Amino acid sequence: MTAVVLSSLEPAPLHDIDPPVPIPPYPVWIAPLAVLGILGLIALFFCGRKLLSLSTRKKRPITPKDVALEALAVLRSNIELLSPHDFGVEVSALLRRYIQDEYGLCVTTQTSMEFLMSIRDSPIFSLEEKIILGKFLEMADLLKFSRRETKREETSALLLQAEQLVYTRNQSVALQEP
Repeated sequence: MTAVVLSSLEPAPLHDIDPPVPIPPYPVWIAPLAVLGILGLIALFFCGRKLLSLSTRKKRPITPKDVALEALAVLRSNIELLSPHDFGVEVSALLRRYIQDEYGLCVTTQTSMEFLMSIRDSPIFSLEEKIILGKFLEMADLLKFSRRETKREETSALLLQAEQLVYTRNQSVALQEP
């Protein structure tokens, strides 16, 4: 037993020390993944800018004129289907809604006479437009309240007056803006 104890007290023989093993600070597959990630972010940035520019492109807002013209076109296509009374109600309500939305006048709650009196001294409408409005409202009231038989030419003329008011009104405003 003494021999075993003596051998454990002897130092172990020294071996040559191997050089350090090169270990990269990151796995080898990380570098290509990082390059792909950076390229993906660059592509996402440019695609995002393109999509954003497409979505924020200035779209022409829908104006009361556009709404009125579209409704007049629908009314024109249904002119044969509506009775003269219903047509008079529809075209009158349409033009009144247009005037209220475009100019802020409270037309939908006024009678034709009240409306004509309220715009008599107003600079919003020209004298020609006031005359056309007066004729339009008179004809629309005849269709709505008299319930007399009318010809399709009369309803077509009423629709034409409404279209003329919408077109002329916006053309005269557009000419005054520059």
